Amino acid sequence: MTTDSINARERHRRARPVATPTHKFQVGVIVAYRPNPSGERGHFRVTRQLPDGGQGLQYRIRSERDGQERVVVEAALERAG
Repeated sequence: MTTDSINARERHRRARPVATPTHKFQVGVIVAYRPNPSGERGHFRVTRQLPDGGQGLQYRIRSERDGQERVVVEAALERAG
């Protein structure tokens, strides 16, 4: 065996699991979404949790008013209250 393969095996053995982020909102929850700071806030239902797309965890949401669907990052949502 080469030194490289031994080092790679040793690195793998010492590797620690990385904590995966969890979604804040569950499917079926009503959330408030504001597309921009000056925009009107709308209520949407979470229809699906999506993986991190590079800017944070994502959700597919559907408007309670007109049924329009969109994909948004978690940071743009808050619990409707």
